Amino acid sequence: MPFWTSALSEPRRQHRFLLTFPTLTSTDGEYSYQPYLAKMVTKPSYSITETPHKFLGNTYYYPGTVEWQTIDATIVNAVNPDGNRLLLDALTKSGYLMPTDQEAVFFNTGQKAGTVNKADSVSALGNVVIEELNGHGGLIGTWDLKNAFLTKATFGNLDYAGDDILNIEMTMRYDWAEYTVGPAVAAAAEA
Repeated sequence: MPFWTSALSEPRRQHRFLLTFPTLTSTDGEYSYQPYLAKMVTKPSYSITETPHKFLGNTYYYPGTVEWQTIDATIVNAVNPDGNRLLLDALTKSGYLMPTDQEAVFFNTGQKAGTVNKADSVSALGNVVIEELNGHGGLIGTWDLKNAFLTKATFGNLDYAGDDILNIEMTMRYDWAEYTVGPAVAAAAEA
């Protein structure tokens, strides 16, 4: 089938995506995935280091290690789901103790002392999912960020002179990303 008449030739569009965070729904540790009102998210990217080797007046390069780059996202700070609560809960579940909690540690109330660590940070945020959609809302691809955790959160600015929507900007680090082709691609191939 010629390229221009194929249903697969539709380009991906920047504005067709969902950003989903797992949220703890019960005390038994079960997660549900909640899409947030996202305005922007950078897609995963990686770089490969290079190692030079000099030999007889020439330089030869060899590939080194793979490093996945951070993801930046901007979400709308809605009342429900509450973005402030999501990110502050992720911070405390990462091992951070608020100063009031530190007092409880010092006065032996059973609260344990701790610091931010990877195991708690990863479980606090979970695997973040970026879903790319086609024009009909069909899933064309999924990026799954493995072992994602927050490295930065900015809760926006309040201003009596403005009426803009309040946003939260965040940066996430992850160990690697997996991409899965969505069912809408297979459906378009059969068309």
